[in-house]
Amino acid sequence: MSFDDKIFLIDKPRGLTSFGTVHRLRRAARIDKAGHSGSLDPNATGLLVLCTGVATRLAGLFVDFAKEYEGRVRFGSATDSYDADGQVTATAAVPALTQQAVQQELAAFTGEIDQTPPMVSALKHKGRRLYEIARAGQEVERQPRRVMVYAIELRELGADYADIHIRCGRGCYVRSIAHDLGARLGVPAHLETLRRTAVGPFRLEAATSLGALEEHLAGGADAPLPSGVLGVPQALASFPALGIRQPFEAAVLHGAQPEPRFLVAPPRGSGTHRLLSADGQRLVAMAQVDGKMQFARVRLLRVFPEPLPTSDGV
Repeated sequence: MSFDDKIFLIDKPRGLTSFGTVHRLRRAARIDKAGHSGSLDPNATGLLVLCTGVATRLAGLFVDFAKEYEGRVRFGSATDSYDADGQVTATAAVPALTQQAVQQELAAFTGEIDQTPPMVSALKHKGRRLYEIARAGQEVERQPRRVMVYAIELRELGADYADIHIRCGRGCYVRSIAHDLGARLGVPAHLETLRRTAVGPFRLEAATSLGALEEHLAGGADAPLPSGVLGVPQALASFPALGIRQPFEAAVLHGAQPEPRFLVAPPRGSGTHRLLSADGQRLVAMAQVDGKMQFARVRLLRVFPEPLPTSDGV
């Protein structure tokens, strides 16, 4: 079985970088073209979406998906990285915290917020990664970035910790929220643990461990296939579909933006859509739809020069 042109839902273990996960997949599956669609810090665990072959065309699309996380904020100490991997920069006794007080401060992080990235991050400053500058014992001014937090919920409050669930957009640092939450409550804080539970339509429950995948690949073709290995059409099946009239399919394949006359039927809603051949048998492209019915604007996101059969299995 070929593992090219697939999407892998991996439950990343603690202590492994996202690049390290990609490297192990490449080596185990003996494939050259692979990448991830949104990294996880080494200290974090949970859902990492890896793409191989033609599926790497979708990595940029998946990066923009909303993400969901479960995290534990530890009160009483702050670190330079804002998580448990960093050096402690401040400690203090933890005051008595109430559910109402913590929930009230968490509410300030919902919606579009300006967030200052931590020094220990992969963002660049004048061509250098921030974490490289931090390792040299230096700190530079970071410009706040606009990020989206769709929802944040307090799941449990202990004497010196808070368990939270968050749904956020691209570029949001949950560890920055943990650090800033402590500042709002008047106590040093850092993100002790983080687990990603969803990336867009992909759920952690459907993922496989990296070890189980490596065992399958080492066991040969007869070994039972672990969950979390998807063909491209299968992985995209949750997106609504639009049919392309046969005379216009070639134009779309060459990058022409779909006009209303190209479509078998007008879209009924906005968002990301699959563009299928008129008979529904081939995946031609992915597109963004703004508006609906005859007033909709359809914009190509990714085109598959060789359309993929929608019945494609794993």
